[in-house]
Amino acid sequence: MDNYSRKKNNLKNKVTRESIIGLGEESFQKNYYPELQEKIVSLERVSARNKALMMAIPDILLVSDAQGNITPFSSGEQSKTTGTLLIFRNQHLLKTLQKMAQEVLKSKELRTHFFEMQEEERTCFFEARLHKTELDEVLIIIRDMTKRIELEHRLRRMAETDHMTDLFNRRCFEEAFMELEGQPCTAVGLVLFDIDGLKIINETLGHITGDTVIRAVGQMVKEVFGEVGFIARVGGNEFGVITRNQKVDILEKAIQTFSERLQTYNEKDNLYKVEVSYGYAYHSQGTLNTSLMYQEADNNLYQHKLLKDTSSKSALVRTLMKALEAKDYITEGHADRMSFLAEKLGKAQGFSQNQLDRVRLLAKFHDLGKVGIPDKILQKPAALTTEEWKVMKTHTVIGERIASATPELKEISRLILKHHEKWDGTGYPLQLKGEEIPVECRVLSIVDAFDAMTNERPYRKAMTVKEALDRIKACQGTQFDPEMARIFVEICQDYQLDHS
Repeated sequence: MDNYSRKKNNLKNKVTRESIIGLGEESFQKNYYPELQEKIVSLERVSARNKALMMAIPDILLVSDAQGNITPFSSGEQSKTTGTLLIFRNQHLLKTLQKMAQEVLKSKELRTHFFEMQEEERTCFFEARLHKTELDEVLIIIRDMTKRIELEHRLRRMAETDHMTDLFNRRCFEEAFMELEGQPCTAVGLVLFDIDGLKIINETLGHITGDTVIRAVGQMVKEVFGEVGFIARVGGNEFGVITRNQKVDILEKAIQTFSERLQTYNEKDNLYKVEVSYGYAYHSQGTLNTSLMYQEADNNLYQHKLLKDTSSKSALVRTLMKALEAKDYITEGHADRMSFLAEKLGKAQGFSQNQLDRVRLLAKFHDLGKVGIPDKILQKPAALTTEEWKVMKTHTVIGERIASATPELKEISRLILKHHEKWDGTGYPLQLKGEEIPVECRVLSIVDAFDAMTNERPYRKAMTVKEALDRIKACQGTQFDPEMARIFVEICQDYQLDHS
C-alpha cells in the first residue's frame, strides 16, 4: 500500500473513532445525566435524614471493623456525649463488645448485651445490640435503659409490697412459700403472727391508731427476723415469716426476742398495750407439704392465742369451761397449777415452744369431756362402781370429739383422747404403751396425778407433797414414764403448794 492510501485509511479511522466517542458522550449526557443527578440528590437527602436521625435518637452508635476496632459511628457531636466517653473509658466493657462483635461477624446473628455503669454516683443500665452490616463491620447500638428499669422496679415494688408496712404482701408470700411445695427441703421454718384485738382498737381508738399498731408490730418482726427470713404482711392483722437453713433453736430464740421486744414496747406510755399471738412450724427434712406446714403453724398460733387471758376464745370453749366450773370440778387455781407444773416439767425435758404451748393447753382442757359426765358420778363422795367407772372413762372420747369440732382445740384433740394412757399399757381408752404415748400426755399424767393427790376430792382428803411424790416414785415404770417421773420428783423437792 502506497503512502497516500495509508494516510487516507488513518484519517478515516480517526474520524470514525472521534465520531463514535462524540456520539457516546452526547448519548450519555442525554440519557443518563438527569438520572445521575436525581441519584445524587436522593443520596444527599438520605444522608441528611441519617444525620438528623443520629442527632435525634438517644442511642449511642458505634462501629466495629473486621479487626475489632470500635469507633463512634460518626465524628460529630454524638461522639462527645457523656455516655460515649464513659464507654470508651471502660476497658472491660470494650473488650466484651469487641469479643461479641467478632462473634457476630462469624455468626451473622443479632446479639444483645446488658450492662451497668456508674454515672455521678448513680447506677445506669444499658442494652447493647450488635448487628452485622453488609460490609465487614458490626453496628453497635447502645440504649440507656435506666428510666425503664427504674420504672419496672417501682411497679414491681408496688405489686410486691404492702404500702403500710413496706414489707412483702400476701401474694408475694404465697409465691415464695409455694415454690417449696413438693420439693426436697431441709431446715424450713414458718412463723405466723396475729395482732389480737385489732378490730376493737379500730372501733374504739380509730383506724389511725390501728394503723400505728400494725406498723409497729411489722417493724418489730422486721427487726428480729430481717436477717434470717422472708417477711410479709399476709392479712389485715397478720404477718408471716419463712426461714431457710436455720436451726429450730435459732427460730425459737428469734420468737423469744420478738416477745421481749413487744414487752418493751408495751412498757412505754402507749395509748394501747399491744398483744400478739404467734405460732410456728418447722420442717427438718424430706419433701415439703406446704398446706400441712401452714396448717400446723396456724394451729399453733391459735393454741398460743387460747393460752392468753386476752384472747378471744370461741363461744363453745367459754361455755364448756363455765360448765366445768359450775360442776365445781375445776377451778382457775387448778388450771393454773396444772399449767405451771406441766410447763416446768416440759422445759426440763427440753420441749420446743410449740410443745410447751400444747402441754399448757392440754393441762387446761384435758378434762373437757367431763361436761358429758353426770354430776352424781363426778361429785360422788365414795368410790365409783364398775358401771360408773365405765361411764367416767368415756370423758376422754367425749373430750376428743368436742376438741375436734373446736378450731382452737383441734390441735390437742388427739392428746385429750390419750391423756389417761399408762406407761405399762393398762391405761384407757387405747391401751397405748411406753413411747407410743405422746410426750405431752406423759407429762400431764404425772402432773395431773400429783395435783389430784395434793388437793381434796369429794371422796378423800389431800396428801402432803412428800406423800404424793413417794406415790409417784412407786409408780415409775408402771403408770408413769420412769425417766420423766424421776425428773419431776427432783423438780418438786422444794415445791410448796398452798392447800388452803
